[in-house]
Amino acid sequence: MRRERGMVTAELMTIAPLGVALAFLLLWIVSLGLTQVRIADASRESARMLARGESMSSAEAVAKREAPTGARVSVDEQGGAVVVTVRVRSRMPIPFFSGIGARTMESTSVAAQESP
Repeated sequence: MRRERGMVTAELMTIAPLGVALAFLLLWIVSLGLTQVRIADASRESARMLARGESMSSAEAVAKREAPTGARVSVDEQGGAVVVTVRVRSRMPIPFFSGIGARTMESTSVAAQESP
């Protein structure tokens, strides 16, 4: 009976790193999803503004404000439509692990220009 003392502690210590890895994986997936939602909203709002005839500088400012820090916004006009693309490098929200799993994400929105 004495030989089995501490057995649960040893089993817990072998499985604990797996739990930490799973937590990091879930955090990474959630941060990717939130980044994608933010850049999709930013590109859509900017395309709507440009389609209504607002200035390009104000539409880009709105897109950069809505998107995560470091986002790049590109605007193109194609045959009566406005195309806005927002690109950003996603990062983990933990300071020491921000480079792990980093991906370049992009969202493109198209809006037909409204006639005056």
